[in-house]
Amino acid sequence: MSEKLARQLFSEAQRFTAELKETGWSADQSTPMISSKSPVDLFSTEERPLVVGLFGGTGVGKSSLLNRLAGAEIARTGVVRPTSMEITAYLHQDVQLDALPDHFVADRFSDNRHSNAHLSDVMWVDMPDFDSDETQNKDQVLQWLPHIDLLIYVVTPERYKDAEGWRMMQENGYQHAWLFVINQWDKAESVQYQDFTRMLESAGFQAPEVFRTVCNSAHSEDQFGDLVEVIASLAKRNVIEHLQERGWIHRLGAVQSKLKVESEHLAMDGLKKLDESFAHRWQEFESAAVAHLDAPFKTYSALFSDEKTNVVNTVLKSLGSKETGTEVAGNIAIRSDASELWDDWLSIRMKDSIQQFNLADSEHGVPATVMMKKNDMSSIDARGLITQHLKQAVESTIASPGTQWQRLLSKAAGILKIALPLVALAWVSWRVINGFIAGAADRADYVGLDFLVNGLLLAGLGWLIPMMIGKLLVPSLPDAIYRELHHGLRNGLAEVAQHAQLQLAEINKVRLEHTAKCTKIDQKIEQFIASTDQADPTLGRVLMSAPDPL
Repeated sequence: MSEKLARQLFSEAQRFTAELKETGWSADQSTPMISSKSPVDLFSTEERPLVVGLFGGTGVGKSSLLNRLAGAEIARTGVVRPTSMEITAYLHQDVQLDALPDHFVADRFSDNRHSNAHLSDVMWVDMPDFDSDETQNKDQVLQWLPHIDLLIYVVTPERYKDAEGWRMMQENGYQHAWLFVINQWDKAESVQYQDFTRMLESAGFQAPEVFRTVCNSAHSEDQFGDLVEVIASLAKRNVIEHLQERGWIHRLGAVQSKLKVESEHLAMDGLKKLDESFAHRWQEFESAAVAHLDAPFKTYSALFSDEKTNVVNTVLKSLGSKETGTEVAGNIAIRSDASELWDDWLSIRMKDSIQQFNLADSEHGVPATVMMKKNDMSSIDARGLITQHLKQAVESTIASPGTQWQRLLSKAAGILKIALPLVALAWVSWRVINGFIAGAADRADYVGLDFLVNGLLLAGLGWLIPMMIGKLLVPSLPDAIYRELHHGLRNGLAEVAQHAQLQLAEINKVRLEHTAKCTKIDQKIEQFIASTDQADPTLGRVLMSAPDPL
């Protein structure tokens, strides 16, 4: 296995998951980062010993067992042992121990050196009692666990079911090799050994290595020698490398599991689901806004009602009204400011609707933290945009009231108002000229007064009828403004919604980028793990097959 490649993959995955957390995209913001700590961190050279930690509760005899393994009194025992304060290490004098990692407490670490060549391949670590009242004890154990290759879990016949010890083993068991020692075996019964073995098998060990020892006196069933032989077999270079490899595979597997969770979290229905969810929320707000503004629109439109727009007044005005068109336009302009129609209640309601949409991550699949940052609508003046549409609606209606067909018909009536009188006058003139010519021969052909009256009446009707029809075709200005205000409102809301949808598209683009990156890293880890030979029958008995709980 290329440890360099494993570290690179692990670092890449960690940076990616950290990025998801920082940007709010992570499926679980509370999940801690996976630790990259390993036994290699303790040494300044590639050649290193097997790091063996003695793990157990108070009074199980860890220090006594360490003294027996070392063949010297290196760890204090009994009442003089500082059970809650110190990590005791025992290693060969030629081993180059690097500076302790930053998270270790240097004044609680005892570095004991020896010159025994037979023990040069092992670094012994006596850890504090994890069940002590001192919380620092447990913290130190947890800090040291990632740096241990082999854990020797020491129990006694009375303490082999310790709940705290089992919990810590199940949470961290898959990261290490394990040996188990029932100390003080002279006080035990065979049924306890069988029960302990069954518990280990149910925890994930196929055939756990359980040794029975008696540290303070000789005993016929003492298996201390067998324990030493197994430790020596695990302290070989190739086994250490395999344990180191397994540690990285475990870390990469844990990262891969996390990536799978993140990938499932990111792989929603994409922009379609975002748009559908937003459209549903926005439709609710738009309906509320239309209903809220209907009465103000009617009141505002009524301001444009003018008594002088009726047909009679129009005729009288055309015959000599003193009020000019400029004065009428000026009066209308005074009433054309629609900026006050959109009120604070609607602004608050719109903000609340968007905020509720942002928080509804179960609807659209995007974390609320992301939506609150990216879809806050702060980059657009929604109120100003909508009121501008309302103003434009009023101004355009005043300039060109009615529909296009109404304006065309009104224009046609205006043309007829000029054309028909001209045609009537042309016809009358033609008759007059013809009568004058004929009258030169016969005075009876002269056009009489009756014809003149009828001709003038015909010309007048040719002007009056189209004028009356044209005026009747002119739409009601209040009605037109009321209708166009609603149209302007919907246009303004549509533009605001379009702005939000552009932001949603950007959010979805980021999600797709995260999804692609997540998939790419996962595939690289999968290929790496698949290319690694993990089979090693010599370790099967000391490794947890699966981190399943009891």
